[in-house]
Amino acid sequence: MPNPSLKWIEQDQQIRQIVITDRICIGRTCKGMDPQKRIRLADPQVSRDHAEIVCSAGRLKIIDNSCNGTWVNDSRMTAGSSKFLCHGDRVRVGDVVFFVDDPQADADVDSDAPITEMTKIASVTEVITALMADIRGFSAYAQSHPSTEVSGMIKNIFNSFSAIVDEFQGTIKDYAGDAIFAFWEHRFKDGATQANQACRAALRQMQDFADLRVALAARYADADKLRIGWGITTGPITLSSLGSRVADLAVVGDCVNLAARLSGLANKAFPEAILVCAPTATLVEGRLALRDLGMHTIPGRQGSEQLFALGPA
Repeated sequence: MPNPSLKWIEQDQQIRQIVITDRICIGRTCKGMDPQKRIRLADPQVSRDHAEIVCSAGRLKIIDNSCNGTWVNDSRMTAGSSKFLCHGDRVRVGDVVFFVDDPQADADVDSDAPITEMTKIASVTEVITALMADIRGFSAYAQSHPSTEVSGMIKNIFNSFSAIVDEFQGTIKDYAGDAIFAFWEHRFKDGATQANQACRAALRQMQDFADLRVALAARYADADKLRIGWGITTGPITLSSLGSRVADLAVVGDCVNLAARLSGLANKAFPEAILVCAPTATLVEGRLALRDLGMHTIPGRQGSEQLFALGPA
């Protein structure tokens, strides 16, 4: 059987292909790599060693080492993460889209163009749908239980929720204490599709948590008392790398703050578990079950917001 390969279109509109025997590097320099195993892109927003694709045990896996992001099927990878690739998958690095040719699973590309020394960190302004899930009663739980139990319990919840975000093609941004933050970018897919994906992910998390909480209670005392509140919002944000680490990707925008506020109110100040802002509700209207909760003031914010409860269809 032939080895898997990547195909893409160069700026000269020529179709290129590279066969993957063990590993390849995509980046501006790919220093130290065999010229036959590297794809060099003269783009200042592409990192020097942007991504690596490894072929092991008959499967392809991509590892994101970039500052500005790598997308698989228009879904941003979490910085530093890895993902298995399948035949037909699309990998986006900068402005170049690579197509995975690996039927078994379901050429030197060098440039004389000058390579800048530092990666140009891109600050991108775009629209996203943000999803924040916040665990109710976590502080009290952490105060009265050993850290090993707290760690085990939270790991189970985050693993379950992360898998659901991945299934619905979102990006995990943060695990912050007792909260998990994910987002769906509207750059490559229409807003209605992305907002729908985020809402469906929250509904699946809520459904799965009901069963997960029972299983956790058998291993961790008082885990059955935990509740979760979800906040979903849509709006413009700026993506930029802050700090010295690649993983320090900042998602800055009012909708992120509002998602955090709503997740803190859901299943607490409001009996509803999933609270949705008006722009998100407009995007998913007719696709999902929404109930208008009217206008409400949000602690820490000026004015009032029209809120909606999201429930199973």
